[in-house]
Parts: sequence; C-alpha cells; structure tokens
Amino acid sequence: MWYVIQTITGKEQELVNTIKQVMIYERKKYQRCFVIYQECAYRVHGVPEFHIEPLFPSYVFAETDTPEEFFLELKRVPRMSKLLGTEGCFWSIHKKEEEFLLHMMQEGKRENTVLELKQNEVMRGFYPNEEGKHQDKEYLIRPSLVQVDEDGRIKKADGILGCYIDKIVKQRLRKRSVVIEVPFGGKKRRIRLGIRLEGDSVE
Repeated sequence: MWYVIQTITGKEQELVNTIKQVMIYERKKYQRCFVIYQECAYRVHGVPEFHIEPLFPSYVFAETDTPEEFFLELKRVPRMSKLLGTEGCFWSIHKKEEEFLLHMMQEGKRENTVLELKQNEVMRGFYPNEEGKHQDKEYLIRPSLVQVDEDGRIKKADGILGCYIDKIVKQRLRKRSVVIEVPFGGKKRRIRLGIRLEGDSVE
C-alpha cells in the first residue's frame, strides 16, 4: 500500500534521501520512497522559464507492506524524526487515489521520453546522483501542451491534463498553470499543474 509521510515544506527530498541512506539495510520494510515533482513556469521578462517543484508540498510517498515497522523506524532515528510534520504525519491513501497518482506519473514518464530535461541549478538538488537521476525521473510530471479557443479558454490538452480537462477550476495562461479539483486525502483538493503553449521553450 501507499502511505503519505508529512514533512516540513521544502524538506521533502531531504527526507527521501535520509530514508534511503539510513534504511539502506532495511529495504524489506519498504519498496520505494519518493517525492512527486512537476515542472512549472515563472515568467521572467515576459518569457516563461520552467523550474521543478513538488506537486504536493510537504508530502513524501512511501510504498510498504509493513507500515507500522516502517513508521517506527522513522521515529527511531533522530535525523528523520526531526523532518516529520507535527500533525498526522503518516497515513494511508485510498486505492483510487493511488491509481490517480500512478496515472499521473505514467503520463509524466511518457512526456519525459519526448522532452529532455536541462541540468540547471534547480535540478542539482533534484537528482542526487546518476543512479537516482533515472529513478526520480519517473516521478516528474511535465507541463501539458494546451490549445486555446478564440476566447482564450483551454479546449484541448495533451499529457496528464488531457485526462482531467473537465476538472479545471482555474486557468492562468500567462502564468502557464491551471488548477484542477480532484478527490485526494479524503476530500476535494485543488492541485496546480503546469502547462505550456506552442512555441514555449522547454530548454
């Protein structure tokens, strides 16, 4: 099953790296531990520049068949315990939510085979080493290519957004982002996703 570990915002990858380092001989307690990232854009001098950020700030995901043992190990090691959130820092997610996340990552992986990432300053903290580079790439969601109508409304989208275009509750073309509303964590949750238009550079 998949579980969420809540951590301090901005410390998501640090917690993943620490778990992998400290629990290197305890891999039977979990199958994988990761952060889901997305590529988003900021406009700099009117030009969108893409960067990487967590899709779910403060959330780390873990797959384990022994959640009690895994969580006890997290709490036992001071280095990891200090990175845990203060309230409800460990809980399971529903099967449909797991399927939703898997679908997002599969679409993201498909986009990654088409668009290559530039290794810039932002990416240095994202890929800790060459081995992790290829593994973590599976958890990166690329911005969806969209088409708009005469009124500037999104009428078609590739990538992950193409599957959830009817869930859009807000769009900001200049900011190259949309917000979709989907069930997650037992309630309706709004998630910001990156988009790109024809002609945008992703280098």
